[in-house]
Amino acid sequence: MIKPWKIASVAALAVLGVAGCTGDFLSGGQLTTDPNRPTSATAAQLVGGVQSNLWSLWGSDPARVTGMWAQQFKGLISQYVSLYQYAHDETTTNGFHTGLYAGGGLVDLAKADSLAIKGNDKHTLGISQIMEGALMGTGADIFGDLVYSQALQGKTNPTLDKQQAVYDSVQKVLSAGIANMASSNPTDVGPGSYDQVYGGNPASWTKLAYTLKARFYMHTAKVDGLAAYTSALANAKLGLNDPSIDYKGVFQASPLAETNFYYQFNGPAGRGGYMGIDPQFINLLVTRNDPRLSDYIDTTADYVSATRNAPDYQQTYVSAAENLLIWSEAAYRTGDPATALTKLNAARALAGLGPDVAAAAGGQALLTEILTEEYINDFQLGEEAWNLYKRTCFPNLTPTVSNLKMPRRLYYDSGERQTNTNIPDAGTGVNGSFNQLDPSATTSDGGGACLDQ
Repeated sequence: MIKPWKIASVAALAVLGVAGCTGDFLSGGQLTTDPNRPTSATAAQLVGGVQSNLWSLWGSDPARVTGMWAQQFKGLISQYVSLYQYAHDETTTNGFHTGLYAGGGLVDLAKADSLAIKGNDKHTLGISQIMEGALMGTGADIFGDLVYSQALQGKTNPTLDKQQAVYDSVQKVLSAGIANMASSNPTDVGPGSYDQVYGGNPASWTKLAYTLKARFYMHTAKVDGLAAYTSALANAKLGLNDPSIDYKGVFQASPLAETNFYYQFNGPAGRGGYMGIDPQFINLLVTRNDPRLSDYIDTTADYVSATRNAPDYQQTYVSAAENLLIWSEAAYRTGDPATALTKLNAARALAGLGPDVAAAAGGQALLTEILTEEYINDFQLGEEAWNLYKRTCFPNLTPTVSNLKMPRRLYYDSGERQTNTNIPDAGTGVNGSFNQLDPSATTSDGGGACLDQ
């Protein structure tokens, strides 16, 4: 297989089924429009543009749709009621899939890699590789099988790589990025201020990469089991360990295109009232007397809190708390309950909570508390609440429509299927309702029969 993380394998962008806006709000306008991305750019500028695209994958339409399916959000009117009730199709995803390739996707990363290699700037190259891993790992989460190894070779009908192969390549490109961040050549200048999150800081990017590796190993654990949890544990130990270096999207109060995506959706120019907070999520926080209730939610407005709905709110997408909870769960799954409890309580401390009394009993009580804390912490953390549910059937959610099951993947864009003959009709083959790494669960990891898979 061609190694997509090596620039030598990159040729021209294939015909990838880039679909135009259909007029539906879920057409990916936020995803594919980047007014800051110049037509001719340096490697540093390209890296900045890809960062913006990555934030949109983690913060706009995909996060909202999957957040409703994970029952942290609820559709209130119009098409959001239908989406909340699982009525999705190819038109739902228009723009999501395209964003992996064009408009700040793989094609720009290939250009950034080439320019960084030409300038012998391994830090910019490493950051580009880490973002490639984040981008394509998220694509595998959402869609499963993807065009990856053949994506930039000019093929009219590029072949889809299996979901597992995509994750394997993601792990390799993240490792390559980590290796390049360790370089100390005088030419390793990095992207500087074009990296709005870390300013090109190698140590922060390295820790982020290790947490991403841990995250994506967890996403394979439903099938790979102990091996995946062991790998996740090893990488979490080297991951984000301080909230001061959480990976956040950087947003401005204006213009509208540079504001936080939840504000764009709910603000004066958006669709306020289309989506609110799911009552079961509010009830979970209330019954646990969780201090994050007021941080997360404005229960009067039935939306995210005023702080999080501000246009310039700096949205967290990968965090030290997530890393601690991956460490905790992976330690539990690999037979180390003492470490699992320690890391659980460390994550709780970051949220202003004391030690978990119920978890101290160990066994199922400990696992349940770890999973509960992960679910709560995953609020607005990209698609992670949905990914947690797919893997664990936790929380054991009641379907929003009787006799229906929660979607565990999104369909490819209709334009992609119409362009690439390797993609079957929606609902069939690899374009079905779930991916090979997300088989249906009969029981919930929290106990009892799984209700929604």
